Amino acid sequence: MPAENVGEDKNLVTPEAATKQEITIRQMDIDDIAAVYHLGENLFTSEEFPILYRQWDSYEVAQHFTSDPRYCLVAEADDKILGFILATTIEKEGTAWKKYGYVSWIGVDESYQRTTLGRRLYSRLEDRLRDDGIRMIIADTEGDNYRAIAFFTNLGFVPRKEHVWLTKTLVRPITKRTKKRTRQPKQDRIEQPDELHT
Repeated sequence: MPAENVGEDKNLVTPEAATKQEITIRQMDIDDIAAVYHLGENLFTSEEFPILYRQWDSYEVAQHFTSDPRYCLVAEADDKILGFILATTIEKEGTAWKKYGYVSWIGVDESYQRTTLGRRLYSRLEDRLRDDGIRMIIADTEGDNYRAIAFFTNLGFVPRKEHVWLTKTLVRPITKRTKKRTRQPKQDRIEQPDELHT
């Protein structure tokens, strides 16, 4: 979940106003795909999450909707999508629970963040997963996404272990088309210890 600017936005809805407004949480339908995608596009920006290991795109929404529609929920008021949660199940033979719930994405319109709407979306999802026999739910986030970690911890999730993921940007090889590109001069390259050379 992206960071909120709670004190600065004059359009934020107070928790009291959000509870008075008629917000419906329901299963997502095909007509919601575009609205969910656009809300996520506003929340999961490349500026906020420059190297997100999963990219937010229309395929993510459509894939979840077609594979596990029961676990795709939206929050709606006045014909506007205010939030969503997209989840799936994972089957792993030889493990303690065999079938797990997995929260892939959760997003709430910035003006409705900190109004318990995210908690309400998650609670409805948890009810469905429990009804389907799921006994463990997994959620993951970046290690420095403290708001998301606090959100899930407040829901009863427990960090199991630190997860480290690595990235490497690949440089395109020089070809006739890319000859104009300059390569890093040899003297500026980082020398590797001899034991790493093969």
